[in-house]
Amino acid sequence: MDKLSYEYLLAHHSGVVSRDLLADAVKAGRVQGNGGSLPITATAKIGDVVSVGDQRYRMIAGGRDDRLQVEVMDTAPRMITTPVRAYCGYHKCLTEYTKKVFKKICRPPLKKGASFNHYYHRSDAFYQNCAQHTISSLSGHAIDLSRFSDIRVVRFIRDPRDLLVSAYFYHKRSAEPWCDVAAPRDIDWKIVNGAVPAVLGQEQSLSKYLNSASVEEGLFAELEFRRHHFDSMRWWPLEDERVMLFKYEDILGCEAAVFNELLTFMELPFALRVAGKYYAKRYSAVQKGGKKGHIRNVNSGQWRQHFTPALQSRFNELYGDILERYGYPLT
Repeated sequence: MDKLSYEYLLAHHSGVVSRDLLADAVKAGRVQGNGGSLPITATAKIGDVVSVGDQRYRMIAGGRDDRLQVEVMDTAPRMITTPVRAYCGYHKCLTEYTKKVFKKICRPPLKKGASFNHYYHRSDAFYQNCAQHTISSLSGHAIDLSRFSDIRVVRFIRDPRDLLVSAYFYHKRSAEPWCDVAAPRDIDWKIVNGAVPAVLGQEQSLSKYLNSASVEEGLFAELEFRRHHFDSMRWWPLEDERVMLFKYEDILGCEAAVFNELLTFMELPFALRVAGKYYAKRYSAVQKGGKKGHIRNVNSGQWRQHFTPALQSRFNELYGDILERYGYPLT
């Protein structure tokens, strides 16, 4: 088994704790392992229990003997009574951009005690901790709104066919560590809530497969990978006063106005709304290209350059209802 540290497993591999939150907890002496003080760089073992503040996490087996994964031990309350403000999007739909803006505005100089946390695709960690932050972020899931007595959710969505194309080129270059996990199982991909494509060969990682396959074959694999994400698009209500939806195609070039509207909807203080407009424009995906190397092409309709007739037919068979649901053309 590879010797992996608690720090790597908690903040990088599993996504249950953000790097900033973990670093702050370490500085404050609020990280413990197996009931005692713990060097966060210590090697993790199956069965170890790590406490970060008030939350406990257990090291469990991953997809095979040489891997570890992290589970959230404490069960989230069925009903969350503290007001929650959430952002929900999808992998390759301005995630790094929104994280950057929300981190900048959710800080004490602008609002006492303000904080932001992104839970990647770990819905278990989201439900457990979302009420602790000014804004909490979750990707690739439909939130169970019935569990909240006071919640407002902002959603970003993008043409799912462009999500496929963008992710294909991103994963092909091993942009994130999980892309290089050989012979993955679904548990190894909890940070991204991905379904493992059946075409991955023995000891193949996703990136290795994409680099050996044709573009069409790679996009078919991405279609399998996205199954949970696309299913969640069906489960969100379209008419609900607690949810505000923005389409990627309408956001680009109008970022400041969009953030002013969404932060007003979240009922956040005036200072945060002003700061949000400023940082939304400053970090605009169009002007800055987002996180260095993260955004390949911001243009919409890229799928038309890469989808074969067979792939388009299969996509419409599986997810044509989603295109119609969100107003995207079938052709």
